[in-house]
Amino acid sequence: MLDEPPAKRREVDPIAPTKHPWNLPAGIDLPHCSCNPEESYVAIPREANLPIDAEARSAVARVSLAVVAVASIDADGDQLWKASGFIVEFDEASMVGTIFSSATVAKHDPLFPEIEKIKIYLFDGTSYDATITACDYHWNQLVLSVRFDRVVKAIKLVEISENRNSRDPHLERCSFLPHLSCENLYPGDTIIGLGRRAQEPFGLQANCGLYSTECWTAFFNLCQEMQKATFLNTYTAIGGPAINRNGRVIGMLFQSVTCTPFLPANIIIRWWEHFKNTGNYCRPTIRVLAVNLHNAQSSPWVEVPTTLHEGLDGLLVELASQAALEAGLQQNDLIIQCNRRRVATSLQMFEILVENIGKMVELTVIKAEDGTAHSIHLPVEEAVEENFYS
Repeated sequence: MLDEPPAKRREVDPIAPTKHPWNLPAGIDLPHCSCNPEESYVAIPREANLPIDAEARSAVARVSLAVVAVASIDADGDQLWKASGFIVEFDEASMVGTIFSSATVAKHDPLFPEIEKIKIYLFDGTSYDATITACDYHWNQLVLSVRFDRVVKAIKLVEISENRNSRDPHLERCSFLPHLSCENLYPGDTIIGLGRRAQEPFGLQANCGLYSTECWTAFFNLCQEMQKATFLNTYTAIGGPAINRNGRVIGMLFQSVTCTPFLPANIIIRWWEHFKNTGNYCRPTIRVLAVNLHNAQSSPWVEVPTTLHEGLDGLLVELASQAALEAGLQQNDLIIQCNRRRVATSLQMFEILVENIGKMVELTVIKAEDGTAHSIHLPVEEAVEENFYS
């Protein structure tokens, strides 16, 4: 294999133009939603991506140099899987940086060659070999360590508060539970998704859309903590950062056909801190699939029981394991407390579960059939591989 040519040094980091909607169909069928024909089809928005205005460009410019391309390389030096990532830590003494990306770039597929190594590419095409520090296929998180030959820019993640819009008629009487130390995020706020191509000209992709509390998917066995941005991105941007108009990283991008889901920084930060402290991955579960009630109320495929107490918000139970059912939890019950702390969102629940892995938690539940409150105790377990998020 010939040595790579010297990288082309550039003084600017241009935003590469992207085409929309990338030959997507007008809509997709949802075969499991056959009860109502009108609800078994999802239309793909044709104007999902908003223009990158001057304010958005300013936010992008502040963080773009920390956005990298990531690619797995086979024994012949060819790229296999491509994604994006972002530098979150850099130590000038050792010149070592830490990069977050998507674990899909490191996953072996028996139909393809073995992965020989993983490389990252800066905005000017300079490439570096990366060492895998952590790789979790449950949260789809990959952490890479890279020794650089120059100072690089790093960006930090900030936690978000899933605030609901009080103008929503569904939420007129809901109690709001903001995370006072978090970055507030309201429906309709701007979100910008960033990614970088792993080949010339190593251009930056920037897609602009809005934050939405509507359910981002109709499919089960997917991450219930995932949030939604209305723009559409390409596979290249998977693993890249989702930023707000302040240029702060609020999550990691993934990909869907009707929107862009992103994993909130709240989970990534706690997952990384847990790994650094214990050497183990943080995958708490009570084996219950529940959605934010304010999400469920905007969903065409989830019916919210009318017996729920007015003015309450919480997590609406969609699916529960046999053990949870035997403990008294049922479909359409509303979880309003965990260990006597109010929970209105999946992120608030996650924060409590992380603190109680291997222990029992007490859930306060409003029963769907009569609106009465009950206490249910469930163990916080570690998700096993067959139950990893898709």
